[in-house]
Amino acid sequence: MTFLKKILLVDYEPRVTAIVRRALEATGKYIVKEEHDSRVALTSAKFFQPDLVLFDLIMARPQGRDLARELQADPSFKGTPVAFVSVNTASAEGSVMSAGILSGYSFLANPVRIEEFVRCVGELVSPTPKPAKSSALNVR
Repeated sequence: MTFLKKILLVDYEPRVTAIVRRALEATGKYIVKEEHDSRVALTSAKFFQPDLVLFDLIMARPQGRDLARELQADPSFKGTPVAFVSVNTASAEGSVMSAGILSGYSFLANPVRIEEFVRCVGELVSPTPKPAKSSALNVR
């Protein structure tokens, strides 16, 4: 029996969350809870217990950053990845975001094909174990 990974998607724009939710849920691997008000997202996260939290990049200043810090300060979310995303609703549904790390948080920004975004989300919720580093050092 396989359990679906839970993703909390926090974005002011319902059109954006609908695009992202459809793409993720179409894989059959995720259940997505949309939250359009960052003020209630923390409470929502406590009840939903997501495996990943995706914030709209616009929410990242400063309200989203504060909320991300609150989530990560809560012991029940210590291992929960947080990513900031940016979706251009003017573009076709075939493209969404690219990825990186900014100020210690993962982020996804325009434009990347939706398939790439879904793959990136998969890596965030189920990271592959990294091979053990060799103890030998090459010092010059």
